[in-house]
Amino acid sequence: MSDDSVPVIEQLTVEECWKILSRDGVGRLATATVDRASGDVAPNIFPINFHVFEERILFRTAPGSKLIDLTAQPAVAFETDGRHGHRHWSVVAHGTARRMMFDADIQESGVLDLQSTIPTEKWNYVRIDVDSITGIRFHGA
Repeated sequence: MSDDSVPVIEQLTVEECWKILSRDGVGRLATATVDRASGDVAPNIFPINFHVFEERILFRTAPGSKLIDLTAQPAVAFETDGRHGHRHWSVVAHGTARRMMFDADIQESGVLDLQSTIPTEKWNYVRIDVDSITGIRFHGA
C-alpha cells in the first residue's frame, strides 16, 4: 500500500469550523433525556435545520421532547457533516442551549427565515452558546 492511499485527516481551525457552519443546513443535536419514571438519563439525537448568528447555533422547534430535554439538561452537543467533491468534513460543537425569549433578539438573529425540512409549526427559538468547536476534513472516495 502506498502512502497516497492512506487518508489524511486535517484538523480544522475554529475559524474554518465557523465558516463551514455559516452555510446553514442540517445537523444533529445531542441532548440528555431524563426518563420521567426512573430518573435515568440517556442520550438522544435529533436532526435539526440550523442557522448561525454571532458564533451561536440557532434552530426552531415545536413543543415536545426536545424542548423538554433542553429545559431539564441544557448541555448539548451539535454535529454536522458533508462533502464537497472528494473532500469530506465534520464539525462538532459543545455548549449550552437556551430558549430565545425576546422578539428583538429573534428577529435580529435571522432564525425566523430558517426553513424546516419537516413541515410542522415551530414557534420556539433556541440558541446554542458554543463553549468549544472542533472539526476535521479528509479525502474520501
